[in-house]
Amino acid sequence: MVNETVISEELRSAILKCALEVCRAEGYPNVSMAAIAARAGVTEELLATRWPSRSALLIDAFRREIGAEFLLADSGDFHADLRSQLTAVAKVFTDPSISPHLTALIAEMQHDPEVSGTFGERVFGPNRFMARARFESARKSGQIRDDIDIDTAIDLTFAPLWFRLLLPTGPITPDYAAEVADLSVAALGRS
Repeated sequence: MVNETVISEELRSAILKCALEVCRAEGYPNVSMAAIAARAGVTEELLATRWPSRSALLIDAFRREIGAEFLLADSGDFHADLRSQLTAVAKVFTDPSISPHLTALIAEMQHDPEVSGTFGERVFGPNRFMARARFESARKSGQIRDDIDIDTAIDLTFAPLWFRLLLPTGPITPDYAAEVADLSVAALGRS
């Protein structure tokens, strides 16, 4: 067992990788800090110096793996950027090595304020900040109307994919994601 008091970036990366391996092998609800520590060859105490819970550790692990997929580019073409973003999100949401664990995490958030707070701080907040910046840029460049409430526009755009992830009312496909982007741009665009 490694007995470091400070977690180096190399060790942090190894721990996050091991956390994902355990999660994929055992399923999110069955993951424990002990199992992650054993797989990583560290102590649970060492894990606790960086992550207060297995949920916080797994949030960081999945964020590290798929975070780049949630970056909303600003190429100057809002419609193209939104299509690309939603298609990337659809890909993540249909990945069987990610989606069941993400839905289990979201279910846990409903009754655990600590998990909800961690997800908000590490995932939702930063993603919302990036989306807000991109939508405001589109507004400034005249690609969406001035009278649009940015938060409502973001919800309108991203909620359909989350809805289908959490309540499987239909498939999440690249074509569906592109259609959502098209409808969103049509609703938000200049008349």
